[in-house]
Amino acid sequence: MENDKEARKPHCLSFPLQGHVNPILQFSKRLQHKGRTRVTLVVTKFFLKTAQDFPAFSFPVETFSDGFDDGLDEKLEPEESYRRCWEVGSATLAQLLEKLSSSGCGVDWLIYDPFYPWALVVAKKFGLTAAMFFTQSNSVNSIYFHAHMGELKLPLSEAQVRISGRLPALKPE
Repeated sequence: MENDKEARKPHCLSFPLQGHVNPILQFSKRLQHKGRTRVTLVVTKFFLKTAQDFPAFSFPVETFSDGFDDGLDEKLEPEESYRRCWEVGSATLAQLLEKLSSSGCGVDWLIYDPFYPWALVVAKKFGLTAAMFFTQSNSVNSIYFHAHMGELKLPLSEAQVRISGRLPALKPE
């Protein structure tokens, strides 16, 4: 009976970028603690291979390849690294989803790092609900957005910077 009950729980994959494992791990623990969701943490093969004392958690850990299983190739241009991560990462995430589905552990939703935007493409292909997990405050994301849109000129030259919304005036530092 317990296995039937466990099988009916929605299954979530938490899918962080290497430097964002701890925040998404804490969030995943909270999701699972509520008892309504099964969580699987998905990390790169390189991360799992190099992480020291990566503790056993109360949920499974799976790996995928981002194309850099032996570490980042410093000789590649950033655009080439990004392209390789997109191609290899999306293919191996799809393979993982197929593997989990065929083993009876299908995934219902994906929480992914915004630095892996291709994860949303894969989630849509599999009909999954997906959500980005931001490891920074929304204020920082707002600053990035306004800089990207050209509303915040860099480098900063003003003594204070005002950004539309609810942020107070900010000092450049």
